[in-house]
Amino acid sequence: MKSGKTHIPDRNTLCTEFLQRHGILSTPLVQRELSAIYWAVRTKLEVDHDLVDRVKTLNQADPVWALLRSMLDRTFEYVEGAICAYVTGSTAASEIISRTVIESAINLLFVLVDSRDGSHFTQYLSHYFSNEEKEIDRWLNLIGDLDSDTKRVHQLKAIQKRTTLISLKKYIDQALAELKLPTTEQAAKKWPNIAERFKFLGLELDYRTVYAALCSQTHNDAEDLLNYFIVASLGDQKLLDKMGLETVNFSRLMMYTGIKYYISAAGGYAVRFELNDALNGISQGRNVILKESERIANELDSAT
Repeated sequence: MKSGKTHIPDRNTLCTEFLQRHGILSTPLVQRELSAIYWAVRTKLEVDHDLVDRVKTLNQADPVWALLRSMLDRTFEYVEGAICAYVTGSTAASEIISRTVIESAINLLFVLVDSRDGSHFTQYLSHYFSNEEKEIDRWLNLIGDLDSDTKRVHQLKAIQKRTTLISLKKYIDQALAELKLPTTEQAAKKWPNIAERFKFLGLELDYRTVYAALCSQTHNDAEDLLNYFIVASLGDQKLLDKMGLETVNFSRLMMYTGIKYYISAAGGYAVRFELNDALNGISQGRNVILKESERIANELDSAT
């Protein structure tokens, strides 16, 4: 365990603090996932502690570091949510959150691999403003048949939202200009869709397999219902129990996949901002999580 400069607590302390923070009892299921908890939390601490002595330098050399750290921290919060849902028995919810972890990590990785002129980051922000403006237009287009009083309420709310959005965009563009980054008006390209972002990062296979499976769960399509119907109609309780176990293990694999993506994003962040002390611990964590992910995947394959 690394000590000294970073002062990262040991495994038992980190895991105990995690469980206390989320009000979770130390059940056998929780005990099985202590490695996942430990490496997720340790990865965050590796980055946080290595940043301490580099803030002044980064403010001068690459001031977008703080905004991207906020994106990384949000990804960590999703990771915590996926773990908490899984170890407390909400496995389906854990899958949904794991999808969010992966997409959040992909967004950050796409921004991180960009050149330091911030064009990918600007695309990310510009995409948000463009989508919000379109949603306001769609909102206003839907109120034509409402009675006058109701229509007036919707118009007022939509105008208020648009006014706030315009003010926020102006403020953000000023901040980007001060950071010597392209403004949202200067974005040369559109923010690519999620499939294109995976492909750009060399992860298209994950998009077609892992991410597609999680999207199926997120949008609540008929896959699980059909599987249950077929197995239940056979009247084989052992087969039904087996399907239930496979479903739980699939959720576990997706949780570990989300953690792997978070650690990869943290690694990308550490490389971008030269957090060399953090990279060793991050690399260790990625190897541990990857190995466990492969073991779970092999168990799922052998069970089918």
